[in-house]
Amino acid sequence: MMFSMEDATNTVSAASRPVLDGQRVRRPARMASVVVEEIAHRILGGELHAGAVLPTEPALEREFGFSRSVIREGLKLLEERGLVRVEQGRGTTVQGRDSWNLLDPAVLRIALVYDHEMVLLDDLIGVRRVLEREMARAAAARLTEDELAVLAENLDQMTSSIGDYDRFRSLDLAFHDGVMRASGSEVGRTIVRTIHMNAGHAFRLSAPGARAALECTVAEHRAIYEAFVARDGELAATRTEAHIDSAWAVRRSNQFA
Repeated sequence: MMFSMEDATNTVSAASRPVLDGQRVRRPARMASVVVEEIAHRILGGELHAGAVLPTEPALEREFGFSRSVIREGLKLLEERGLVRVEQGRGTTVQGRDSWNLLDPAVLRIALVYDHEMVLLDDLIGVRRVLEREMARAAAARLTEDELAVLAENLDQMTSSIGDYDRFRSLDLAFHDGVMRASGSEVGRTIVRTIHMNAGHAFRLSAPGARAALECTVAEHRAIYEAFVARDGELAATRTEAHIDSAWAVRRSNQFA
């Protein structure tokens, strides 16, 4: 059961964003990152719509209190992420959602802040389902005895860690990552790990029944493991897909409970 980031919410407070001249804390280490973070929030949050023209560089310099070179670097990074288009003599124009690079960790993280109806998360789960299903199929034929032993040990540790959510989550992630690594698909693993690491609006189970949900996760992982032991790729794929769907259903219902 993955997609369980820490205490996420579907709202963003002003204090969570970087800032401007002491009003909010400048968390990013690099100054250009402050520009990227703030303007990205304005775009992905809907404050700035597609086609809107950003203020001029001198205006942004005054707003952020940074030099022209820092502002230009920030705009360059925003353009690389598909959020704006910089044109000489025409200024910087906000791009539509179709241009956004949603696999960029910063873009994905911020986009999920404003994903109040969980449309983007549903889409991400769909991508994850397809990729992990096929990676499980491939892993069934590729897992070594040593790798199977690691998965078995992981299952034992998950069982004993149900009362320790953070450790349980770490083991959960490790189980899935071990399968993906064994599949040999570097691209698939990279995409799924990007989703796991940056989908900040997934949820910590806190309602009654959370323990039962974690016990169900262990049981489903064990069923997947047994398919691997039997070297049954089709069964491993089917059980992986079912596990992802059931885990997401629990978390989705928990969010709207």
